[in-house]
Amino acid sequence: MLSISRILLPVDFSDRCLGMLQYAKAAAAKYSAELILLHVANPIYEVPPTGLSGPLFIPVPKSIITEQGDDLEKFGADQLEGIKVRRVLYEGNPEEQISGFAESEKIDLIAMPTHGYGGFRQFLVGSVTAKVLHDVDCPVLTGVHMEEQPAAEHARVSKVLCAIDLGPQSLDILKWASQLAADFDAQFGVVHAVPPLTPGDDLDWKRPEVFNVARQEVETLLSAAGSVEATIHIDEGDAAKTVCHFAKEAGAGLLVIGRGPQDGTGGRLTDLAYAIVRQSPCPVVSIVAAGPPTAA
Repeated sequence: MLSISRILLPVDFSDRCLGMLQYAKAAAAKYSAELILLHVANPIYEVPPTGLSGPLFIPVPKSIITEQGDDLEKFGADQLEGIKVRRVLYEGNPEEQISGFAESEKIDLIAMPTHGYGGFRQFLVGSVTAKVLHDVDCPVLTGVHMEEQPAAEHARVSKVLCAIDLGPQSLDILKWASQLAADFDAQFGVVHAVPPLTPGDDLDWKRPEVFNVARQEVETLLSAAGSVEATIHIDEGDAAKTVCHFAKEAGAGLLVIGRGPQDGTGGRLTDLAYAIVRQSPCPVVSIVAAGPPTAA
């Protein structure tokens, strides 16, 4: 079983956050974990009329802090019976407070909704969520359309899909995903996108060879991960579109991906991970995998 003892759900009191609460609750129940609800009261900045100096910081009025504290105490209260819950109210920059809290409290999983507006909804990830995805080391669960609260049974997840690129972090990601599927007694599948082949005279014979090699690599990784039963899907095309299309076709309840190496260089939210997070038809857990040790 995965070691998950602390789950963090940043709270902004939105319908999206209420939707994500169902997934955080399901994970907390499965792992007997503490669910921490963190609300960050945004500071107020005032621009001087002269414009000759920078914005002035104005502390959040006590009345607003008290009001938001009351809202935090009520948030999800009727849905969290039997769950160990801690409610925390901070003041400051949301991205910094969430990332700092996750590090100081050794959070094992962060659950955050993504969001967008209007016709471009599928192309947007909230700036707070994107910054947290980039900055933290722990797994992050994100989901779109969370304002449409999922039924409790749907949030328990019956089908887990893992997307891997066969790179050095693939084994760690696969191990995490397969264990998650086992913990929830869910069906497990692996998807890999083969880059589009350049048209040419030898295209017809090259494609099946590339597919066979990719499948063999996936099977080798599954064996190393200790996963016994898993469906494998290999397809050709843009990685993000291929993964998200298959997740929809397969009816995946949860998609597990990597979002970059744990090497201390930053830039953990890769372009591919960002694209999958914003386009996925189902919630996504993104993992920062250590991968194999590098040579000195």
